[in-house]
Amino acid sequence: MSTPTTRHENHQHPAGLSNSPSVEDSFRIAVDSIPELVWTSRSDGHIDFLNQRWREYTGLNLEEASGWGWQQAVLPQDLVRLLTYWNSILASGEPGETEARLRRHDGDYRWFLFRAIPLRDAAGAVLKWYGTNTDIEDRKRAEALLAGEKQIFEMIAKSQPLCRTLDALCHLVGELSPGSLCSILLLDWDEYRFRHGAAPTLPDSYNRAMDGRVFEFSSGACARAARQGEQVIVPDIAADPLWEELPDLPLSHGLKACWSSPVFAQDGKVIGVFATYSRTPCLPTAHQLHLIDQLTDITSIAIERDRAASALQASEHLARGQLSALTHTLAELSQETQPEKLLEHVLHTINRQLGAHGLGVWEMVETIGRVQLLANYEDETFHLATPEQAKMTQPMGPPEHHPIWTVFFKSGEHCVLGDLEADPPRVKLHTPSDQPWHPWMGESVDNPEVREIIARIVQKGIVATLCVPILIAGKVLGLISIRFRGKRSFHFQEIELARALAHQAMLAIQIIRLTAQSRDAAVMEERNRLARDIHDTLAQGFTGIIVQLDAAEDATAKGMRLESDAHVARASELARDSLGEARRSVRALRPLALEDKTLPDALETLFLKMTVGTSLQLNFSVHGASRKLPPEWEENLLRIGQEVLHNALRHSEATRFDAAIAFTPDGFFLELSDDGRGFNPNAIHDGFGLIGIQERVERMTGKLLIRSALGEGTRVRIDLSFK
Repeated sequence: MSTPTTRHENHQHPAGLSNSPSVEDSFRIAVDSIPELVWTSRSDGHIDFLNQRWREYTGLNLEEASGWGWQQAVLPQDLVRLLTYWNSILASGEPGETEARLRRHDGDYRWFLFRAIPLRDAAGAVLKWYGTNTDIEDRKRAEALLAGEKQIFEMIAKSQPLCRTLDALCHLVGELSPGSLCSILLLDWDEYRFRHGAAPTLPDSYNRAMDGRVFEFSSGACARAARQGEQVIVPDIAADPLWEELPDLPLSHGLKACWSSPVFAQDGKVIGVFATYSRTPCLPTAHQLHLIDQLTDITSIAIERDRAASALQASEHLARGQLSALTHTLAELSQETQPEKLLEHVLHTINRQLGAHGLGVWEMVETIGRVQLLANYEDETFHLATPEQAKMTQPMGPPEHHPIWTVFFKSGEHCVLGDLEADPPRVKLHTPSDQPWHPWMGESVDNPEVREIIARIVQKGIVATLCVPILIAGKVLGLISIRFRGKRSFHFQEIELARALAHQAMLAIQIIRLTAQSRDAAVMEERNRLARDIHDTLAQGFTGIIVQLDAAEDATAKGMRLESDAHVARASELARDSLGEARRSVRALRPLALEDKTLPDALETLFLKMTVGTSLQLNFSVHGASRKLPPEWEENLLRIGQEVLHNALRHSEATRFDAAIAFTPDGFFLELSDDGRGFNPNAIHDGFGLIGIQERVERMTGKLLIRSALGEGTRVRIDLSFK
């Protein structure tokens, strides 16, 4: 019983009408004509009238249903409650309404709203009861469906196990469509097999027989729905011409009709089958079709939510492993001093994370337009390919017209899957949507070397490969071929990890290459340094010695013995200094002149030593507040000053040499000039001096200015910035 939705005033019997035959007849004709089920009873509840619509609906005549005979049309489960309520309103004399299920003439029960109002006399006593029965089956079904959907959505929201949620869906079918039996099958597209989802009201033996059944070629309703992606209705399994495969399976379990609907994922792929069975041959009613549509959609949500949760959990687990792998390789990158070991570690990580048998790193050689083996990792062993091995493994270049390799080498957007068990071997792009297979070689890659390499790895039990592009600045510079002894599919996260580690492999390869180049460059740089220092120490020292010895010879010729001895002593001192500086240069030590002096003091001391006793007049000046310069700058400036003064003494025939040092807030400059014969700076000059000066200034990222002309002397200026 429910609370009345409409209140009716108590009706009093109109005076003078109770015994009017014409009014009574008119009333009966009217109530027999309306679609509502109408009845009347005496004040004690004895039914004395049931309209024609009531009798037609129940299939009972007035004699059978009058009095208390109407009870046989009420569902037994509802009868006690209905009688209790009817007696209560008879006792109270108040209007009332309640709900119960009333049997239709064909045996089907439908929900009705029972309403009753009293007719009273002038004194208020109940004379009669008038009642209606209103069909509310559609409303009750909608309410039940809504309540069931709410319960199931709560289960989904609370992440209840999928099997429990699907069981609840099947039970809901039985509640809303009595006599219907429900089964939910999940699809395994890798093996084209059904997997049991739920079927709590079907026999266990039938469920076991369906679980694992191949649906690719089956003719049953569920198999057809899975393959075709369309609803399949079989009203009579025994008479279905398409149900060729084992119709005895459902029939032996008392299942005579089956209505199967595909369950779609959001991407349009069929992920399950929602099947409704009947134990009698029949077509589904409009109500049942609506119910199937509603619950199939909810089934899709439940399955996808469960798969998303499982995928998320697997993804988190995989991501933790990937983060650990990437962190470890980055740590190796920052700590490993041998770049070959870093590449080995990256390949080992890829091999372990993907469960591979081995890997090969192939590099594109642009000069020959082909890839060649750079490194190999197999059986926990890593080795770099020797030049001879690399030349022997140049299977292919980027083909111009291959549907897979052309795209791979051109964009590097996708990895390539290889199937070596197929005959011939085949490849396809790994993309979110399924891609077609193509012959591995085709016309543009069909050469004996490729076939030879494939044959070798097949002999080792390799059945599948994953080729990951190696890129720099978006350009494919090679690939990592990952080899597997079993077929497998790859999660998106695994592909992303492989690509990330491929970038690290490329970084390791670049470090290997740069290390080799740096090693060669370091050797060349050391040679240049030694050449500069030898020039700046020994050669320039010899110049000073020669100048002093020439002066000594001239003094001796003039009989100036004391002056001659002084020149010889200075030449000896210069020789010892030059030898010491040469030894320090070989050891890459700081010049002795700068050990305990500032740069201005060291330059002034050096210039005085080189010019004392000569005809060259030295003018040395310092401007601004002196400050400490980087050691490399001080050494370079000392050597540059030595070189410029050496040139003035040796070549310019100058009589005056000016040296000026200036410290400014933003930088520093050294300007050296003489009044000698000058030279053409644009002409090619023998010797190492000017080249050495240019190299030293470049190392300090400074500016070098050389001004000179024949007969006009030479001016050299070096500007350095502190910024």
